[in-house]
Amino acid sequence: MVRAAAAVAAVLVLAGCGGARSGRGGPPPTSAETTFVRSCGDCHALAAAGTHGSAGGDLDRLRPSAAAVLRAIRTGPGAMPRDLVGGDEARLVANYVARSVRR
Repeated sequence: MVRAAAAVAAVLVLAGCGGARSGRGGPPPTSAETTFVRSCGDCHALAAAGTHGSAGGDLDRLRPSAAAVLRAIRTGPGAMPRDLVGGDEARLVANYVARSVRR
């Protein structure tokens, strides 16, 4: 019985692996993509991350530079919270978004 429960738990844990790329194929998500999905994806649409948020801007349409994303992360324009991610993580997310929208 314990073995069966452990096997079920392992399957459930492994089924959740892959996050944003689940079912999409391709390489596993980067840490910047994972952070973007977790911290930004509920509000922002970004095709590369598979997010469809609508409360914030559609980043594919806006095509912000890394500097613009970093500024938005730090200042929190509109309803966006300030410093949603910080330090190196903020720079990684900003670069990820800029690369994803080809800027």
